[in-house]
Amino acid sequence: MDLLTDDGTQIAPLNYPHLGHTEISIVEDFYKKFYFRPSKIAEIVKEMLTSRDMLVRRLREGVEFFQFLKNRKT
Repeated sequence: MDLLTDDGTQIAPLNYPHLGHTEISIVEDFYKKFYFRPSKIAEIVKEMLTSRDMLVRRLREGVEFFQFLKNRKT
C-alpha cells in the first residue's frame, strides 16, 4: 500500500475508525508531543528554508494538522 501521493503528500489519515476514543487521544497526544518539540520545529523550519518544495509541503501539512486538531475538539 502506498503511503504517499505522487507529490509526496501522506495518504495515511489522521483518524482511525478501528480505534476507540482513548486510543485516538493517545495518538493525538503523540503527534502533538512529537511535532511540537523545539528540535523538531527547528528541523522543519530548516527544511522549509532550504527547499521551496518542502516549504510548500510543510505549510500544507501544517494547515491539515491544525484543521485536524480543530475538528477533533468539535
